[in-house]
Amino acid sequence: MATKWGRRAEDQEYFARLSRVEVWQHNIVWICFVLLVATGMMSLLPTDWVTALFGGYTGQVYHYRHIVHLILAATLIAGSLWHLTYGAVTKRGRQMLLDMIPKPVDAIQMKQNIMYMLGMSDFKPKFDRFDYREKMEYIFGLIGTTVICVTGVVMTFAQFFPRFVVDLCGTVHLCEATLASITISIWHFYAIHWKPGKFPQDTSWIDGLMSMEHLKHEHPLQWERVMKEREMAKEGMKGASSPSSSGGGQHGHYNNTLGTEEE
Repeated sequence: MATKWGRRAEDQEYFARLSRVEVWQHNIVWICFVLLVATGMMSLLPTDWVTALFGGYTGQVYHYRHIVHLILAATLIAGSLWHLTYGAVTKRGRQMLLDMIPKPVDAIQMKQNIMYMLGMSDFKPKFDRFDYREKMEYIFGLIGTTVICVTGVVMTFAQFFPRFVVDLCGTVHLCEATLASITISIWHFYAIHWKPGKFPQDTSWIDGLMSMEHLKHEHPLQWERVMKEREMAKEGMKGASSPSSSGGGQHGHYNNTLGTEEE
């Protein structure tokens, strides 16, 4: 689309898909996750490898690895609680959570899209603000984060729990971290950054903006509502709208010429 290594086309109009708060929440979580995987998986490496790399500093390296891992874990928990609080107490956040709830139409569209992608049908379903893939990833992400955090807390305060529980949490913690790493590195990165039309990246993770062309292609139902509201506004038939109107999205757009976000 209109993204090229973080640069945006000057002749494109952009849609504010994510607010600044949502961009910050997303970035805190993904940065913590990547560093947690790196520091966590390091403990699984053969000690001989680490010793060969760090020599006499191996003990200090493992010590500070553990401290950094705990700090990152606390930050991830705080960021996740911030996100849930945002979803509970703000109008935009509540609308986002409501839009993420799976509906019967999602199952229908999943079947239709699979048939379309396999070339067994010419009908391509029209998705709304969040399609079935985004909802699945979000819900499983919440579940996975909860599992990781709970098992991590048990392992950190192992002295308060039976040995069997601690060992079980350690196994679950490792399995969930591995599953999440594979899912994000393959599914999420392809769907958001690497598939045709988006490669090498979708820069909405930086500024929350999506081109109207991209919105029309990926979320046509939401795009149609945005365009309809604009037509109504031009005709003087629309009153003041909230940031969460039109299917819950923030239907402001970014005017590249003015460099301002318009509600």
